[in-house]
Amino acid sequence: MSKKAKILLSTYIAAGLAVFSLWIWQSRKSLENYRMLAGYSYGRAFEETVNSVDGLSEALQKSLYATDSGMSGKVCAEIYAKSLAAETAMSTLPFSTQELEQISAFLNMTGDYAYTLNYKAAEDGFKDEEREILGEMSELAADFAEYLREIQSAVNSGAVSMDSREKDFRNVAIENDTEKLSARLLNYEKGFKPMPELVYDGKFGKAEKKPASGNMSQEEMAKAAADFAGVELSELKKEYDYEGTSGRSCFSAGDMHICVCPGGVESISNSRLVGDVNINKEEAEKRAEDFLQKHGYENLELMESSINGAVCNMRFSKNEGGAACLDNCVSISIAMDDGSLYDFNAMKFTQGDSEAEWKISEEQAAGALPKNLKPAGSRKVILKSPGGRDMACFEFACTDKNGNSVKVYVDAETGKQFDIEIEEQLR
Repeated sequence: MSKKAKILLSTYIAAGLAVFSLWIWQSRKSLENYRMLAGYSYGRAFEETVNSVDGLSEALQKSLYATDSGMSGKVCAEIYAKSLAAETAMSTLPFSTQELEQISAFLNMTGDYAYTLNYKAAEDGFKDEEREILGEMSELAADFAEYLREIQSAVNSGAVSMDSREKDFRNVAIENDTEKLSARLLNYEKGFKPMPELVYDGKFGKAEKKPASGNMSQEEMAKAAADFAGVELSELKKEYDYEGTSGRSCFSAGDMHICVCPGGVESISNSRLVGDVNINKEEAEKRAEDFLQKHGYENLELMESSINGAVCNMRFSKNEGGAACLDNCVSISIAMDDGSLYDFNAMKFTQGDSEAEWKISEEQAAGALPKNLKPAGSRKVILKSPGGRDMACFEFACTDKNGNSVKVYVDAETGKQFDIEIEEQLR
């Protein structure tokens, strides 16, 4: 190699090293900026968590002093909002909060209890038992808020460091060995004493234990799965059993998957591609009705029917003494190429009559309607409360001044509005 070539090569290498060094410097600068921004973001997330839990503690304390119904309802709404804010803020912390299950469960139950209680508290105020429960929640929230403020002081002094997601980047090292925020919270979780199960009509309330429906054996469950899928028992393949005491099992037959419990078939799903449409919507609905009657589903009413591609999707609700059980339903889909069953779900369906009672007349219930709605029709329906209780209601179909469809549901026991649904008119 000539002297000129060596000089040229050395120049190229030097230039390359200079460019590489500049790239390293820029990358390091970017990582430092990321670290600073991430640290600020995580610090803000923890600050929001502290403020939210502190706000929840204050809202719960207000419940101890609320004497009239209006203030009781306002306090319930505030507790619900603060619970949601605390749970959301915790989810933004720079580590998984799944292990903080007791604390998370407390925040969820507190919000749900206040949400459920608001319906009655806004009318009658707090009862002594309810005030006592809110007092216990207040003490737990106050203790947690105080602990978070202590951690916040430790973070500010440097005794506790914020967790970081930087470990996901192989070229970023852990900065120090100080105790992490996550370790402090996990330590608090270990000593956290949760609230006992509460009996109330809410999503997280303790429900009355009902005996498992059905007592089918494994052989009978397999036969039911084959019958619903329309295949021979020999074509059925056992896939797996669900954990728990329900005794659910899953089978497959070609493209179909069938879930069965001792009470009967719960669901069927199909993964095959549906071809061209060969039957109309009316024929698909008729085949769905025939299928349901064949398998013992009686007194059902078609509530919804729509076409998605070449599949007709329908929802049937149970009819009890002329009342539509809107939350006691079966979903079924029919393939419109050959009219076969495509999908089935009866997990929201229960046999037997409800205990719902109509204690007021339709005329009395209509008194709960606002004057700015025009009633167009009404009917008896049965809805589920948040805690799963059957509620007798009157459904009033109305229209507003803009032509929007509004459904108002009135509790047939108290005469108060239970729910409102609005369907805007397509423009």
